[in-house]
Amino acid sequence: MAKLTKTFQHSLGKEEAARLIRERISLEKVNKANLVTVTRENWSDPYNLDFSMTIFNYRIDGALKIEETSMTVELDLPLGASLFKGMIDSQLTQQIEGMLKK
Repeated sequence: MAKLTKTFQHSLGKEEAARLIRERISLEKVNKANLVTVTRENWSDPYNLDFSMTIFNYRIDGALKIEETSMTVELDLPLGASLFKGMIDSQLTQQIEGMLKK
């Protein structure tokens, strides 16, 4: 299993970033046309999320931590998905950056 960790900077503040991420994850689950689909989300508190998603037909488990000026996403990539690590990285960046826009 390979790990992929990405940190995204933002200037939204912790509360607003958390609100946007929660709102946009709900919208993403409805929009089936996206390459990434969130299949499980468990908020342990307002700023920490454990989740599962599918991308390129692989199930990927991950965690998201929201801070005042950044957000870190850690993914556990199954062996088959690690072959697409660059594409997953690119898609993740696109999705998260889109979610953090007001």
